[in-house]
Amino acid sequence: MPGLRPPLLLACLAVAWPLAAADPVPPVRGFVNVDPFELRLEFVLRFDAIAPSLEKTPAPDITADNRSALETALGAFLAGKCPIDADGARLTLELDRVHFVRPDPVKGLVVDDRQRIPAAEAMVGAVFATAWDAPPAELRVVWEIFPPGGEPALVEAGAPGNRAARKLAPDAPELIWKNEGVALPTLVRFEAPPDTRRFGVRWPVFLAVLAGGGLAAAFLAARRRKRHALATAAIALALAAGLGVSAASRRAWLRSPEQVEEIVYGLLRNVYHAFDYRRETDIYDTLALSASGELLTRIYLEVQRSLQLEDQGGARVRVYDLDLRHCEPPRDWGARSRGSFVTDAEWVAVGTVTHWGHTHQRVNRYRAVLTIAPVEGRWRLVDLSLESEERL
Repeated sequence: MPGLRPPLLLACLAVAWPLAAADPVPPVRGFVNVDPFELRLEFVLRFDAIAPSLEKTPAPDITADNRSALETALGAFLAGKCPIDADGARLTLELDRVHFVRPDPVKGLVVDDRQRIPAAEAMVGAVFATAWDAPPAELRVVWEIFPPGGEPALVEAGAPGNRAARKLAPDAPELIWKNEGVALPTLVRFEAPPDTRRFGVRWPVFLAVLAGGGLAAAFLAARRRKRHALATAAIALALAAGLGVSAASRRAWLRSPEQVEEIVYGLLRNVYHAFDYRRETDIYDTLALSASGELLTRIYLEVQRSLQLEDQGGARVRVYDLDLRHCEPPRDWGARSRGSFVTDAEWVAVGTVTHWGHTHQRVNRYRAVLTIAPVEGRWRLVDLSLESEERL
């Protein structure tokens, strides 16, 4: 069955290491997260350490009345701070989200939803991001946010397994990260459906050959060679059939349960791969290779919802492994109308989410009825009925 089971076991055994509640919270922390198609600059700041920069001294408690205005002011203040160069070219980042956050023993940092947050306890999490086609060979970060007393800021940069952490100070604010090889996810390739344009009778050829055979038969019959006439007509009809019906029509749409599994696994894996991108156009263009019609928009919205973690400020899960647990084979393996087929499928998606210095696993199980058909020379999902979704 397609998919790898060992990573599922590792996912279930993986342990994330959030900041313990008893640990002192550094006043300024920064994270430069390198993904295959996205860079994120993340700030985790004690509010009382940054409030003087907002001309808020002493820092006010955060309430429903001032929370939104303070978050907007924090986003505006941090915009453009801590410039990052990728292979010598300055990156332009846009604000993705900013929230007041609090430590969570399992999830790291989550949105602080208290109605009143004392200023001395308040923490700010802000994320700026940009899209790219692939990570650069080198990143250079110049840190510009420091506590009022001049203490160092703790800054970490890189990708999983390839990170650099430094204490940066106003007189030594630079961090260099070297790319040691960030793997780029790609589309799963699988066999395309037969070319439907080759199916059916080629009527001009068929009629021309049939007419020629008829004339030959009539001519020979006129010469009293009826036996040869019948043979000639039979040969002509056979030739017409051979030319008029494509050889592709003798090729079955589906040949084995393994081929169905390959198609289903490839389509599901490629749907999740679309959400590795940041640009909406890249997501839609990649998704359109695996889904068609109205289902394209519906899958975009439903998968986006399932991967977005609202309690963690909208961080997105990146699915890196998929295990196809069950795939019911269609009843008819032969060529059929338009080549579509329906299958019951169950799969497990394994992903990670990294934000504000914390990485943890996300494992979900799904069961759905999938309708798959050839569209413009590719197998595509044309309907999906989700029967269950379960967090593992």
